[in-house]
Order: sequence, then structure tokens, then C-alpha cells
Amino acid sequence: MMRFEVINHRQKDFFRMLPSDWEEIIAPAWNAVKDTSTLYGIVEEGTIIAGGIVFRERLPEMTEFELKIGQAYFDRGFGYIGFLWVAENRRNEQLGSKWLTLLKNQDQKQGFWLTIEDEGLKKFYQKNGFETIAASEDKENMEWLCVYEPEIKQ
Repeated sequence: MMRFEVINHRQKDFFRMLPSDWEEIIAPAWNAVKDTSTLYGIVEEGTIIAGGIVFRERLPEMTEFELKIGQAYFDRGFGYIGFLWVAENRRNEQLGSKWLTLLKNQDQKQGFWLTIEDEGLKKFYQKNGFETIAASEDKENMEWLCVYEPEIKQ
């Protein structure tokens, strides 16, 4: 049975799942951001099969583009989604979409933002309710900023 849960206490297990270049970024920075970040995972039979981090404040490694456009979303209380990853052996099971849906269902009034460096991911995030609102001007290191803003019904 799969469960969606906070897995901050298992950060090392999650970090080991990540590509090595991602692990090299987040592992050393974790102590500086852990008090304002939440690591959520989909766990099955005690194994993390998908996970990601919601940051409430800026990260040490944010780009100029992320800070310039994204700071306004932090100021509005939006969470920044980073390091969303699905275990290699569990790909093509829609676990990334499931993770995003479960996250959004935690608090249906909560907004989120993220940046992507692979243009191919725009369709994935659009399918999951995100809108691409900005693109960086650095053509050699393109980034796109995507926002999920819930429809808050009164």
C-alpha cells in the first residue's frame, strides 16, 4: 500500500535516490534549509518510491532568474517545489503526477512554483495544473518558471 508522508527524517535515503549532481546540491545544503522545508514522499512497503521537497524560503543555490521572478511567490506564501524525483524502477506509473496531486490535496488553498531546465517538462507540469509564466533570457542555460495557483472558491 502506498502512503504519502513527510519523510524529513529519511532525507539521506531520499538524497541517495537522486541523480548524483542533484544530491551534491541538496545534501550539503539540507541543514541550512531543513527548518523551512518539508520533504514529502510516496512510500510503499517502507521504501521511498517518489519524493520531492517543498521549500518555504529561498535556497542557497537559486539562480538570478529564480530569485528575480520567484521571490514574489515566496512573498505570497507559495511553496517552491524542488528535487521531485521518481525511483528509476518505478517510472511510467504516473507517480510524479500522483505526488503533485497528493501535495496539492494537503492544503487546497496552497500555491506552488518551480523552475525547470528541460523544456520537455513543461507539458508534464501543465498537465498537473501549472502554468509556465516566464522564461529566462539566458539562452545557454534556459529556465522556465511554472506556477500552480489554486482556484479558491468562496
